[in-house]
Amino acid sequence: MRNEFPDLPFVLFTGKGSEEIASEAISKGVTEYLQKGGSTEQYEVLANRIEQAVARHRAERQVARGFRAIETAHDGISLLDNNGRFIYINDAYADITGYDRKELIGEHWETLYPDDEVERVHEEMLPEARDDEWTGRTVYVRKDSSLVTVDHRLSYTKDDALVCTISDISETKQVREELSLKEQAMDAAPIGITIGDTDGADNPLIYANGGFVDLTGYPREEIIGQDCRFLQGEETREPPVAEMREAINNAEPVTIELRNYRKDGEMFWNRVSIAPIFDEDGEPDYFVGFQQDVTEEREIQERHEEWVEMMQGFGQLLSHDLQTPLDVIQGRIELTQETSEVTHLEDAQEALDRVEELIGDVADVMQTGELVSDEEYVDVGKLTKEVWQTLDVGDASIKIADEIPDVYADELALKRLLENLLGNSLEHGEEDILVRVGRLDDEPGFYVEDNGPGIPENERTDVFVPGFTTKESGTGFGMASVAQIVAAHGWRIRVQDGINGGARFEIFEIKGT
Repeated sequence: MRNEFPDLPFVLFTGKGSEEIASEAISKGVTEYLQKGGSTEQYEVLANRIEQAVARHRAERQVARGFRAIETAHDGISLLDNNGRFIYINDAYADITGYDRKELIGEHWETLYPDDEVERVHEEMLPEARDDEWTGRTVYVRKDSSLVTVDHRLSYTKDDALVCTISDISETKQVREELSLKEQAMDAAPIGITIGDTDGADNPLIYANGGFVDLTGYPREEIIGQDCRFLQGEETREPPVAEMREAINNAEPVTIELRNYRKDGEMFWNRVSIAPIFDEDGEPDYFVGFQQDVTEEREIQERHEEWVEMMQGFGQLLSHDLQTPLDVIQGRIELTQETSEVTHLEDAQEALDRVEELIGDVADVMQTGELVSDEEYVDVGKLTKEVWQTLDVGDASIKIADEIPDVYADELALKRLLENLLGNSLEHGEEDILVRVGRLDDEPGFYVEDNGPGIPENERTDVFVPGFTTKESGTGFGMASVAQIVAAHGWRIRVQDGINGGARFEIFEIKGT
């Protein structure tokens, strides 16, 4: 493990130990060696050692990060002892002064100043730095004797070491302009941008741009120090959160979409992309996140999926509804062929007219995206009589009440509904089939009932599910078509007991009757 993770804390907690094992473990780089004891107190010791090891590792990592930041800083940084001699300089300091780092170590600061500036350092700069801090501009003499003007900052540490920070004015201006442009670009970006620090628990945010403020409704002061989980809420699903958490734990980029909540409680779909920023050792230093409101995209996608699902279901149901007139056509053609009596073709013509109506219905649905479009007041009793005359009713009889109210409906869709309900009674009935159609007594609506075998209570909900049928030759789409047309009108349907235990379908909550 040490070959791959040389600095990771490793506690060896062993049941059997010896000086030899302890010596070998220490030589191989364990952080702590601890032998199990006969009581549970040793587990408290173990927990304490783990906490100490983790805290020490994090502190060392923070120091290492700080040192790397100093080493790679654009500004020149140096450290001088209480005698004024250099004990440390970074690369930028050496570049600005023109010296190699080792050439300045041990040298006095006066090496870098023109003679007329030395007195100013002693009389003004160092005393102010001793009190608090001195900032200003000075002139340095580079190794090649050329002069360079620098922005200069001096301060003392608690142990009396002098910290000196310098930056070349020309380079500083260029760097500041570059950084300013990047910050302006990030803050003006039309999407949310955040930066999380890996050193804190749960990667607290240390930066949030204006886009993130606008997206979430939270002010910056309420964002900084938080982790992005504060946007999650009741409808936030766990799978995308778990996927994001795993990617962060593995320091891998990830893009997910999840439900988040603004400060005012409004839910929105957030497309979150997170990518790690690595340090020189390949360790994740920060995580940059990009957030985008994709609520409208999701709604369009969901509407598209609903449309596809509706059209698929509509195609199946329409195929079922077309079967009845096609059966009539085929039967009449066969009778014509057998008897040579062309009068049978008159019934076939009526069925063809019905097919034409259904095809027109398809065209309307495809054009408008709605099963119900052209609504008007329709005489249910009259339409029921027309439908009954197109069906192969045999010896069956029908009673249509006179007081059925007109309903505001798409006539073609309502015609399909009646065809299915009446056809269902004819299909499931046996002898002396009786169908009645009338108005509901207690609320606006109408019913279609028969004296057939009826529908058991435990199947009265399933009967409207596409594909559900109690007959071997049935398609299971007749009642699904009825339910779809009822829902498209905004009505409701329920199944009750009909004539002598038969089936009764009640269409209710019909407005405008």
